[in-house]
Amino acid sequence: MGRLRALPLTISLLFLAACAGRGGAGAGEELALALREEYSQFTAVTCRADLTAEYGARSFSCALDVAWRKDEGATLTLTEPELVRGVTARIAQGKTALEYDGFRLETGPLTGDGLSPLEAIPALWEQIGGGYIAGADLTDGVLEVTYRSGDTPPGTGLEAVVTFDAQTHAPLAGELFYDGMRVATVRVTQFQSVSAQG
Repeated sequence: MGRLRALPLTISLLFLAACAGRGGAGAGEELALALREEYSQFTAVTCRADLTAEYGARSFSCALDVAWRKDEGATLTLTEPELVRGVTARIAQGKTALEYDGFRLETGPLTGDGLSPLEAIPALWEQIGGGYIAGADLTDGVLEVTYRSGDTPPGTGLEAVVTFDAQTHAPLAGELFYDGMRVATVRVTQFQSVSAQG
């Protein structure tokens, strides 16, 4: 008689365990792997984003338009604040320079590896397309993925935490950390991509 009473409880627990697999870490990791494959096929990306670069006691915020091509690098055009509207950064093979009416200004690094503020968005794309997935969580239609440079311990080197719309796969926001300190925050407001697979 006791076994018959336990049967409905056992069935309920199995059902709940099966439902739990539809969200959380397991489903998040599967989607993160699918996104990595999808993003690695991108040949071009355009987006609008708000960027905050953090230099310890001071920070710099701006809005920009980003055009990235796999074989050419990235072009970022500042749209806000108005004082710097039209300033363009060209990034190719780790070289970053700001240009405005023929004037060039080298940017300072955010990290010990020399990452500049305007390289933050291309660095996020690189992490999404090929970074080591250290963790993933799918909750309420939002996927949050933590990327690291290789299988390194938390708080070491470059780390990225990116949130995506789970249905459209578009990035919503991202944060870059270096040796455990946040160095850049990005909020994506528009996103379009071109894939090698069409």
